Amino acid sequence: MSFNYFKIILTIIFKIFFFISISFASINEDCQNSSFYIKNISVDLTKESINEARFQAENKAKLLGVRRLTNRLLIKKNNLKFKKNEISTLVNYLKINKEANSDKRYLANFDICFNRNLVINFFRKNKLKYSETYREPISILPIFKGPRGFVMWDEKDGWYKKWKKHIKSVDGLVKVKLAQGNFQLNRTISANVLLNSDKNIINKIIKNEKTNALLVVIAEPILLASGKTYLTTYAKHYKLDGKLVNTVYRNKTPLRKTSSIYDVDENLIEKEILKIIGSIEKNWKQNNLIDTSILNEVDLVIPITSIMSTKLENKLLFNDKIVNVQSTQGFSEKGLLKIQNESIFYKNKTLKSFNNITRNIFNSSSQLKYEKNIPVNQKDIRVWPMVLKKLKKLPFVIEVKVVSITNSEGRIIVKFMGNKKTFFQAVNEKKLIFENLNSRQYVLVN
Repeated sequence: MSFNYFKIILTIIFKIFFFISISFASINEDCQNSSFYIKNISVDLTKESINEARFQAENKAKLLGVRRLTNRLLIKKNNLKFKKNEISTLVNYLKINKEANSDKRYLANFDICFNRNLVINFFRKNKLKYSETYREPISILPIFKGPRGFVMWDEKDGWYKKWKKHIKSVDGLVKVKLAQGNFQLNRTISANVLLNSDKNIINKIIKNEKTNALLVVIAEPILLASGKTYLTTYAKHYKLDGKLVNTVYRNKTPLRKTSSIYDVDENLIEKEILKIIGSIEKNWKQNNLIDTSILNEVDLVIPITSIMSTKLENKLLFNDKIVNVQSTQGFSEKGLLKIQNESIFYKNKTLKSFNNITRNIFNSSSQLKYEKNIPVNQKDIRVWPMVLKKLKKLPFVIEVKVVSITNSEGRIIVKFMGNKKTFFQAVNEKKLIFENLNSRQYVLVN
């Protein structure tokens, strides 16, 4: 009896463990798209009862979460308004990080995972354009024009301190980090050199920060001959090789009269920082905007090039199951071979042979025999699954359909939301470069 009871307890424990495992697996799967995951939402509500306070707090957290989500993904919101029940349908799950309560008061901090497909459908319904692709981190280097010249990497400088504070709270698609420099860089690099856009120096800073770009943000109080004072701010965008891409922001704001033009109001500094961050975000989203009202497709050709070559050691007859060659060094453990106009598949190899072969793959033309010393080549088919995988992961791609694959190339049709410019720009970010092959096809060139 006790043994049966023990079995029942074990079964229950196993089922509970299994259910918890599935639940966590589901959570991890649901929010793989971090663009739709909103963290650190704090609420504090007091109501007639703790149950009412908790219920209202969760609803408030969802509302705050969807506002932050739309701020992150949208440029224009078109007077977007949400109904309470509509917001709840967009939420996959709500995670409580910490909570505290009394009889009527409830305090909590939440993370919210939104359902990507439902959110995109909501955007479609409301004819909204959105972006969800994260940019690789970009370094920010603040420089301030003080009474003794340009200042950078100074912990006491107000411009630097405010940037350090606000960078931590950036919640957009562009990841930014404060450039820290190092002992050698901080001693040898002057602000004047940076402002003159020295490519080698800028390249060193970017490499040191382990990013692929640098944004130099400058604040300079100026006194005009008229006696009026202004704070001029601008931001220069440099790419990895140190070349200037463009000036992404420029502004001139009147200053209040004080004893010194360098005594700049902190609120003004904060507003300028937020405007610069907003400008970076807006530019990125505009360049990666997905128009949900447009369904599009492209016809892509993926070349499969030769990488290895050897020669037949003796004749190859039509019924042979082994291809004897001079050497198999460098060839894949299994894969495709090219002999003249025929493709041959092999399952394994030795040092001087390809074994368990299947001839006439892809209906390629074959011969009854090939003479000794005929070249044997292998195609680099690794690029094929790599390209498919990268394309399928693009957020706006609906379908990747394989049309054909031969011994020299593969052809796929990619269906997606938005225009072709946005598609190819996102593809370029994945290090895939396509060129126009003809009026409707594009071919991979790297």
